[in-house]
Amino acid sequence: MDLSEEATAKACCADLYQSDIARLILGDTLHPGGLGLTNRLGRLMGLQASDWVVDLACGRGVSAMALSRVFHCRVLGVEFGGQALLEAHSAVMEAQIGPQAFFVQADAEEPPLKPSSVDAVVCECSLSIFAQKSSAVQQVKKALRPGGKFGLSDVTVEPGSLPDALNGVVGQILCLSSALNADGYVHLLQDAGMILTHQEDASAELVKLLDDLSGKLGAFSAWQNLSQQDSPFDQGWLGEAPALIRQVKQLVQAGRLGYWLFVAEKPA
Repeated sequence: MDLSEEATAKACCADLYQSDIARLILGDTLHPGGLGLTNRLGRLMGLQASDWVVDLACGRGVSAMALSRVFHCRVLGVEFGGQALLEAHSAVMEAQIGPQAFFVQADAEEPPLKPSSVDAVVCECSLSIFAQKSSAVQQVKKALRPGGKFGLSDVTVEPGSLPDALNGVVGQILCLSSALNADGYVHLLQDAGMILTHQEDASAELVKLLDDLSGKLGAFSAWQNLSQQDSPFDQGWLGEAPALIRQVKQLVQAGRLGYWLFVAEKPA
C-alpha cells in the first residue's frame, strides 16, 4: 500500500467510526468495557495528577475526558477524523471540564509529539487497525519519558479464526480484520524495546458488548416493524447481524477471539 492509498484507508476508517452503525455496535466509547475498562487501564498504568497523557485515536474524546476527570491528569487526544474531533471539542465545552483535556487532528500512527515529552500513552481498540503497528509502537516509545507507561487495550484474534462474513464492515468496526493474538501484541511491545508490566484477559467485556448489541438490534427491529420512519441501517446487514453476533460469541467462548489489556513501560 503506497502513501496515498494508506491515507485514503485512514480517512475511510475514521468515517466508519463516526457512522451510525459504529455508534450502534460500540456506543460512545467505541470499545468493549466502556469507561469502566478505560479507568481500569488508567489504574494499572498508575496515572497521576501531574501526568501528561496522550490518547491515540481518541474518537469523540469520551475516554480522554474520563481519564482527566478520574485521575486529574492532563490529556491530549489525537484523532484523524474531523467530525469526531469537532464532537470532542463540543463535549469538552458542554462538560465544563476545564483545560485538562485537549484535542488535535493528526495521524495517531505518527503523532506530532516531541521525544520524551509525555508521561503516558493510551490506545484503546485502535492499534489493531493501524496499518503500521510496529512503527506506531516505536512512535509511542519515542514520545514517552523514561519510565513512562503505554496502556493498550485491543481485540485479539487467533490466525485463521474469522469467517468471511466478519472480514467486512462489521469486522472493521469490531477491530477484528487485522488484529493480532495476545502473544502478537506482547511481541510487538517487546520488539519495540518496551518492558511488559501487565497483561489481562478482559474478554468477558466483549461478550457483554455482544449481548447488549443483540438487545439493541431486537428493540430496533421491533421499532422498525411498527414505525414508518426510514432506517439509517442497511436492511440486509440487520438481517445478517444476529447470525454474525452468534458467530463472534462462539469464537470468544472457544478462546479464538478476545479482548486484552496490556501495560508496558519505557526503560528508564
